[in-house]
Amino acid sequence: MSIANALQGRTLATAADLSVDEQRYLYRKTRELKEAWVSGGDLAPFRISDPDLNIYLMFLEDSTRTKESFRNASKFHDVALNIFDPSSSSFKKHESLVDTVKMLFGYGRRSIFIMRTKMEGVCRALEEQLGEYAERIGREKPVFINAGDGRHEHPTQEFLDEFTFLEQRGWDDSHIHVALIGDLQHGRTVHSKADGLKIFHSVRVDLVAPREISLPASYKSRMEDNGFEVREWESIEAYLDSGDISDCWYFTRLQLERMGDEIRERETELRRAVTFQKKWLEQMPENARFYHPLPRHREKPVIPSFLDDTPLNGWDGQSVNGYFTRVVELAMVAGKLGDDFEGIGFVPARKKKSFITE
Repeated sequence: MSIANALQGRTLATAADLSVDEQRYLYRKTRELKEAWVSGGDLAPFRISDPDLNIYLMFLEDSTRTKESFRNASKFHDVALNIFDPSSSSFKKHESLVDTVKMLFGYGRRSIFIMRTKMEGVCRALEEQLGEYAERIGREKPVFINAGDGRHEHPTQEFLDEFTFLEQRGWDDSHIHVALIGDLQHGRTVHSKADGLKIFHSVRVDLVAPREISLPASYKSRMEDNGFEVREWESIEAYLDSGDISDCWYFTRLQLERMGDEIRERETELRRAVTFQKKWLEQMPENARFYHPLPRHREKPVIPSFLDDTPLNGWDGQSVNGYFTRVVELAMVAGKLGDDFEGIGFVPARKKKSFITE
């Protein structure tokens, strides 16, 4: 099948795989889809409807919201949906990931693989290796979508976050002032914001995290290189005392499973520094919203449950937006959407080859 437009066949391994103009196109189309869905309008312009397209959900790490939103987004499109279960496959016998994907790729004319793994950089490596394989056998290259890879990035979460920020601001992309709070060291969703926030013309970022779980220097430097104004505090209390606070708070949970023993021993202290307390409600700016990629910790959430029924709750709507943005992402990389894209697309830099063997 020939390539219909510049968006078809694109792998989404990082947020930067879509240019700023391409991200804005994604958000415009998502807005159109959501408005049509809410009003009962015609959804056919967004639906792929291609029985020759195989979509594989390959979640080698646990997930609820990302997996279920992609599963339902795939069902919307009337394509061949396949849910790969590593627990009942030869993957348990240490079969290489490349061999597994190559086998599944051979079962259809067109393929999209949605991947979540603990290994970082998997989608980019698979794009290179399976792309070369597809060329050798004369097949259309498979598409890979990163649904979270280790401590690296989570681009599709970033796209739904930016859509949510725009929606909350009445589609004003002139500026944003956002506070990133919690485990910024291991939270891949905040790492993707180093590039995703570029859709706003002016960006201020407040980093709120104890030193042990602060944003890695490489991502802070990327924010500054992108022209963001970046400030830092080690706790919510210290941030509030500064007096100049954001109306957009983005929380992440403490990812204890990715921490060393020394840091885990300080869990209570670290959690206290980034958990919101009721006494601070009066200090919040008017129209402030809290966001969270979810899930929250069942017993010790950084956004406590007393906030669920307050105007600060922006995370419920944020979660719903995952469905709409992912419907559009699939339509874009499948070539259903993109003919009307006007703007500057992504020009890939030449990269060294990467390989995975497991």
